[in-house]
Amino acid sequence: MERRRILGIPFDDVGTDEALGKVEHFLHDGKIHIIAYLSLPTLMMARRSKFLRIFLEEADLIIPTGKHILWAGKVLKRPIHEPVDPSLFTKLLMNQSAELGKKVYLFGGKDITVDKVYSNLKREIPRLFVLGKYRGNYPKRMHEDIVQAIGKASPDYFFIGLGSPFEELWVERNRERIHAKIVVLVGRLFDLFAGNIRKTGSYRNIPGSGSGTVREIPQPRAFRKLWWIPVFYVSVIIERLFWKH
Repeated sequence: MERRRILGIPFDDVGTDEALGKVEHFLHDGKIHIIAYLSLPTLMMARRSKFLRIFLEEADLIIPTGKHILWAGKVLKRPIHEPVDPSLFTKLLMNQSAELGKKVYLFGGKDITVDKVYSNLKREIPRLFVLGKYRGNYPKRMHEDIVQAIGKASPDYFFIGLGSPFEELWVERNRERIHAKIVVLVGRLFDLFAGNIRKTGSYRNIPGSGSGTVREIPQPRAFRKLWWIPVFYVSVIIERLFWKH
């Protein structure tokens, strides 16, 4: 697997089958492994945040997502050979966990979102073994109890959906204590799986429930930085013109 870069931010040019194979391999080496998605918002935040850049550098698998990232790969002559849909791949990981008889923990979303995610996923993947779930907007006083409970559960797959950079910060501070083998940062996909986001526009026909694909990880309105898009495109063109290596 070759690790490439867009505007200095790393990603792995890996297809669905290869990525699933690597995750299964990760389960057997006794280490904690981080899987992240590289979307336009994450890339732009990482360019401004040393913490996020270091976090991504240390991640074990970084899957590029979204039309903007695909475009940049083509322009910079670092093409992404197989676009991976983040919502579909996340469900494939959950299906993999069921086939391997592994334990899953769902953590994130607001209020009852994670409960709706659990109900919807169990309908799609009946054998999914969810040993625990908890909402992301919990009171601070409960933090220690929640981390200890996750650590006692020792999930094989820990899916965290707090949105960037909050989920990266949470994982960095608690990764050694939750005793998870695979940590998957899913951003706001829990809102998609829960049905909080309407299946219209870019999110019509969620994989697993119909035809079509979702190429972007949904972002809440507060995180939609429209100026990121032209800045990103200009930066990519500048790198294409002046990058000599």
